[in-house]
Amino acid sequence: MRKLLLSALLVSPALMQQAAAQNRNITGRVTDAATGQGLPGVTVLVKGTSVGVSTNADGSYSLSVPASATTLTFSFIGYTSLDRPIGDASSVNVGLSTDTKQLNEVVVTAVGIERQEKSLGYSVDVIDNRSLTQGRETNPISALQGKVAGAQITRSSGGVNSAQRITLRGQRSLQGENQPLFVVDGIPIDNSSIQPSTSSANTVDVGNRVGDINPDDIETMTILKGPSAAALYGSRAANGAIIITTKTGKDAALRGKKTEVTVTSSFTAESILKLPDFQNEFGSGYAGEYIPYENTSWGPRFDGSEVQVGPPAVDGSIQTRTFSPIKNNVRNFFNTGTTFQNTASLQGGNEKTNYYISFSDAVQKGIVPDDRFRRNTLKFTGGAQLSNKISTSASINYNHNTTDITFQGTGNTSVLNNVINTPRNLDLRDYKDYKNDKFSTLDGFYSGYYDNPWQNIGESRFVSELDRVIGNATVNYTPLDWLSFTYRAGTDVSFDRRKERVNIRTYNRTRRDQDGELIVRPTPNFPGRVSETDIYIQEITTDFLATVKRNITSDISAQLILGQNLRQRNTRQINANASALSIPGFYNLSNRVGELGGSEDTNRRRLLAAYADLTLGFRDYLFLNATARNDWSSTLPANSRSYFFPSASLSFLFTEAITPLKENNILTYGKVRASIAQVGNDASPYQLQDIFPAGAGFPFGGLASFTVSDVSRNPNLKPELTTSYEAGLELGFLKDRVGFDATYYKTLSRNQIVQIDVPTSSGFTQAVVNIGEIENSGLELTLRTTPVRTQSGFRLDIGANFSNNDSKINELFRDVTNFSLGGGDPVPTAIIGQPFPVLKGSGYQRDPEGRVVVDPATGVPLRDAELKVFGQVNPKYILGGNLTASYKGLRLSAVVDMRRGNVFYSGTRSNLAFTGTSKETAKYGREPFVFPNSVTRNTDGSYTPNTTIKTFDGGYDFWYDKLHGVFAEANIVKADFFKLREVSLTYDLPRALMDKSPFGRAQIGVSGRNLLLFTPESNEFVDPEANIFGTSNSQGREFNTIPSPRSYGVNLTVSF
Repeated sequence: MRKLLLSALLVSPALMQQAAAQNRNITGRVTDAATGQGLPGVTVLVKGTSVGVSTNADGSYSLSVPASATTLTFSFIGYTSLDRPIGDASSVNVGLSTDTKQLNEVVVTAVGIERQEKSLGYSVDVIDNRSLTQGRETNPISALQGKVAGAQITRSSGGVNSAQRITLRGQRSLQGENQPLFVVDGIPIDNSSIQPSTSSANTVDVGNRVGDINPDDIETMTILKGPSAAALYGSRAANGAIIITTKTGKDAALRGKKTEVTVTSSFTAESILKLPDFQNEFGSGYAGEYIPYENTSWGPRFDGSEVQVGPPAVDGSIQTRTFSPIKNNVRNFFNTGTTFQNTASLQGGNEKTNYYISFSDAVQKGIVPDDRFRRNTLKFTGGAQLSNKISTSASINYNHNTTDITFQGTGNTSVLNNVINTPRNLDLRDYKDYKNDKFSTLDGFYSGYYDNPWQNIGESRFVSELDRVIGNATVNYTPLDWLSFTYRAGTDVSFDRRKERVNIRTYNRTRRDQDGELIVRPTPNFPGRVSETDIYIQEITTDFLATVKRNITSDISAQLILGQNLRQRNTRQINANASALSIPGFYNLSNRVGELGGSEDTNRRRLLAAYADLTLGFRDYLFLNATARNDWSSTLPANSRSYFFPSASLSFLFTEAITPLKENNILTYGKVRASIAQVGNDASPYQLQDIFPAGAGFPFGGLASFTVSDVSRNPNLKPELTTSYEAGLELGFLKDRVGFDATYYKTLSRNQIVQIDVPTSSGFTQAVVNIGEIENSGLELTLRTTPVRTQSGFRLDIGANFSNNDSKINELFRDVTNFSLGGGDPVPTAIIGQPFPVLKGSGYQRDPEGRVVVDPATGVPLRDAELKVFGQVNPKYILGGNLTASYKGLRLSAVVDMRRGNVFYSGTRSNLAFTGTSKETAKYGREPFVFPNSVTRNTDGSYTPNTTIKTFDGGYDFWYDKLHGVFAEANIVKADFFKLREVSLTYDLPRALMDKSPFGRAQIGVSGRNLLLFTPESNEFVDPEANIFGTSNSQGREFNTIPSPRSYGVNLTVSF
């Protein structure tokens, strides 16, 4: 034995020396090819062996390799694996590119269930933080524009914190909710946009509640487009769902960061994207005659002479101006808007804990002078593995928003209305000092009909202060490796304090013009008003889930989830208002004249649910998923309060199932999928029995009054039901250098809950009923390519998405063939056999060839006796495109967005015709002309092309009084557009430079949003996305909305 030990001791050094001579050491660093940031945990293997190591926290590694080794393989989750020849090198540095398609990629789906992407039988889009924040939008919904097939996103105005509306695959409800459900960290949240008024006059854009979320805090947004994907949310799933997952600090913990501080700052400047094309030939006046106090531009041609503007001031002095056009007088009125965003975060952890803390400050100053918005957020998220069986996490997000804006729309309090009604020869900047300048005050202002818009800005305001808390807590218990329990509870509470104020306006009735004639100002005195509104909204949600996960055989896996859900929503809205003030400028309810008005609305609703989710997998390439959910809603009658929602989906990875395809280097990924689901909407509260609102004109003399509502409620309501069918194909080529996704879907939505008109003889004007069926079907295509990817680190990604949605009203109610979604001319309408909705209103008589029939005596178009359908409100086609080019730390990204096939009504066009400032009103030199493409009707019913009969007038009496002011059709505009939606350029400073600084990472960037807009030649007026009615279902109409902005910005991110 001794001899053996001695021999071993003598031989071992020799063997070790020989081994050392055969092996060699290779060092290097693995980084993200796009950012240059080190990647920890990357597996580095000698190809064909098990010899390997993992990279350190900064991405570095050191590996002893056999002398026979020729290649190293680098692999990491979320990145494309890379083989690199060793040669004689002692150092090998590589940059890994992100892999856009991972077979084991995990997606967060309904009720927080994490699934492998390959097992999904329905379409899902995931947008990461980089894509969301590269344009530095304050609202995360805007950041999705052009990036998601099937999503229609519109910004209601160009004001600060403007509302963003999103629909997925069309509209499914006539009067109910059409936007998707929003879920933050497993908790459904409120996304309401409670407008002070449903009118187009003197209104404001209050934004919507998803805009409260700081995009910098978001990790991913998962878009579940159809009912199949969101079926486990039951009665809230008809319109799909958007799952927002916020940052937790786990990413920093995985990178070995116990503490990481990140600061992001950005500045954005905004200017007007599109204004109407104005005429610059004619100045203020009427019927070709110059009138000093006239706001319209129906006067004589500009001649450069010196003319009096407005009537004499109170002291008898007059103001004069050169009678020449000021081409940018409208644009010059607006400011350059600015947005400052700053976010500071602290995150980190270890193998058992994680945390994320952030504070953000976003300050917006609008393009409308003095409009401003500020949002502060404070967020804390933490998680801990308390034992090998128990883990817990919690998150709380606090918002404080302040808004101070003026009014838009029609009406004399609207800034935009008064700006547009300004003659082309006046510069509104001259009238800014409305309190002291004698030509800018209420009585000194030039116009005898409209107010000084600067006075509107100073004396007519809407202010809001909102506090909001979104919080959740989750406990997971795993008693066995195949069994787990999860309990999650969350709440969303907001309190919005609003105040509207409009000052007293009293006009001098003794003003005289330059000839000494008395000016009878038609604008009445305004007594002023003040209104205060408190809005309280609370949502409480709890979920309890039991999950069983087992392999039934070596080939078959199974996962069963049983769950219970409780949702309760409480709202309270209290308003007090004074319709007349006593003392000017004192906006206090006690400064009232007469009785105070007021109201209080309280709503409570509760929903209980039980659900089940079963997923079966066969050999990891065939997956069947079935869900079932039963809801019990407090807003439905007891006999139909319970309703059941099933769904089923199938996913088949044929490239994993078919042996010859497994090693195929051309078609490297292939999947077919199909799904069917049924979901629905319950009713809003208090639709089952008649209610008693306050009587009109009360309180009177200190007495209150209540009367039966004009709307007859329905104790037999049923839930709205939507049945969805979906089929899809996913393909990946050349190791996923090319990816393709195609989806076809069809939804049928029945039992629409609406208020329809009924004969007044019934004692009511409307009744709540279940009616009709809406059909939506369409195709979604997504293409992603990586045409260039080099070993030096350059990568080019190009993608596109296309969607079309064909909607149709299949039936309504009994013999009802059309149903209006509001009032006005035109009005969005549901019509059997037509897309939903369409614009319907007053139009021209036309011959069988579509030519306009004119009056042979006046040359004016004749009015059709029937209301006409002008087109659909929603686009028929939506196309998005994106390009990303990256080289080491430099990254360029661009997004385009195109929509076609719909129309909108432009109230701005009508208003410009009234005031005579639009380019089209000067097209014929204010002379009579032959109406284009017109005919006259003969006595035998035939038609003769009109080549000689001119309009009776070429001024106001034709353009507004006989055309734009009486025909809705005259103001219908094609809504097609193409936008360069977003461009960003970022640069991550090199590692070598960062190593010499206190920072771990630094990135600088520039960005732009809505940089270019192309519209049809016929749209000389506004951005087609403008809409005065916010996020409501009444889309497709704009009235003097704040112009859409384009933005340019710079940003900086540092971490240490």
